[in-house]
Amino acid sequence: MLSPNDMYAVQVARSGYRAVPLSPAQNRFLLLPQWVTPGKGGFMINYRTYQPVAQDAGRYREILLRGGSKLPGRNDRWECRFNPYRPERVWLYDHTADTWVTCDFRLRHLLNDPWTADMWQEHAEQHRAAGGSEQDEEAIALSLAQRDRRRRSRRPPPKRTGAEPPFQGLELETEQPSQDPYAGLKEFDLSTLRPYPALPISPLAPSPAPAPLALPAGTGGADRPLDGGQAPHPLAALFPDDGDGSPPDASTAGTPAAAYEVVEAELLDALDPEGEEGDEGEADVWEM
Repeated sequence: MLSPNDMYAVQVARSGYRAVPLSPAQNRFLLLPQWVTPGKGGFMINYRTYQPVAQDAGRYREILLRGGSKLPGRNDRWECRFNPYRPERVWLYDHTADTWVTCDFRLRHLLNDPWTADMWQEHAEQHRAAGGSEQDEEAIALSLAQRDRRRRSRRPPPKRTGAEPPFQGLELETEQPSQDPYAGLKEFDLSTLRPYPALPISPLAPSPAPAPLALPAGTGGADRPLDGGQAPHPLAALFPDDGDGSPPDASTAGTPAAAYEVVEAELLDALDPEGEEGDEGEADVWEM
């Protein structure tokens, strides 16, 4: 299911299109519509009377001779198009002959400056608030013309002449003004900038050996190598020398950490079940 716009887009995508400029008569259909009833003295839009220009007076007479437009749902009214930003001229459309009848505002000669439909509505509301009627187009047109006349005669704002006064801001509570750290630097030439050479790192290079722990001076057995030319154990300084010249315990000096076994121990009560708790002579027994 496609709407007319969707179907039109599909056909444009299939067959393409060529942009063709619109004629002035076709462009008038893009203006705002207004349905009016023409008469011998003209017709009205927002209480403004429009009359045909001299060259289109014959076409306007033909519209009057036809009577109503005979369009369904329009009550014998005729289509008219106008620009709200330039409402001094409108165009009446004759659908029977496909022609346009140019019509001008009856009091156009009173308004020399450009005006809009919003400006007309503003002065119409002011005239109604003063006790007048919105249908009094002559009074509204004169009010709009006086406004433009006052605007042109108004004294323009004075222009500043002479030197611009210096900036007078708040004084900073500082002992000395701050110095610009980049004031004495010369402009750097970017063409002299060179990249720093990168050092290649081989993935097969051995990792550096950790530095040995520093031991206190004068500790016994710390400076003497063990049997087999091995270096002293870092924890050898924590255990004093027995004096017999024997090396430290092999479990402490040369046994790797992975060789130790975890032993679970459980503290049991005294072996004598009949004994009293808290005896000082009895010792706790560990079951391995």
